[in-house]
Amino acid sequence: MATTTGTDEDRAQQQARRLLRLFLNDTPELNRLIRQEESNDHKLDLAISLAIDDYNITAPLLQDHTVNNFPSLYLLIYGATIQVLRSAGILQSRNELVYSSGGVSVRIFDKTQHYQSWIAQFVAEYERKKQNYKMALNISSALAGGVQSEYSILNYFW
Repeated sequence: MATTTGTDEDRAQQQARRLLRLFLNDTPELNRLIRQEESNDHKLDLAISLAIDDYNITAPLLQDHTVNNFPSLYLLIYGATIQVLRSAGILQSRNELVYSSGGVSVRIFDKTQHYQSWIAQFVAEYERKKQNYKMALNISSALAGGVQSEYSILNYFW
């Protein structure tokens, strides 16, 4: 069965989007207040692209990846989640409104602190795992032929 690269990329993108939406619990039945998906497909695609780009430009620069050959589902979903949370947090900050009249106070879009807290948690874990993973890949590629020692010339097996 012959497939084109574009088709494989499209399938990988749809799968990544589906898994990201599942991880975020971003479904109409779970979003009880808005009764729709909070992040549309375009926003999720942007978050996935930004996560891949973040991985690709983080040292050590090993090889460029796409959604089709990304080395870690965990890093892809966590990186994309950070981007979704940042985008939603910016929206919350921009639209925050506090209104008070006659002893009644109303706050609209006041979730900025909640988003910042989630982002900080995700970023700390994501960055640590990303760096450790890339260092391990870098070391394993450098040692692909094995490390020779003087014991290799002896006919003893340890």
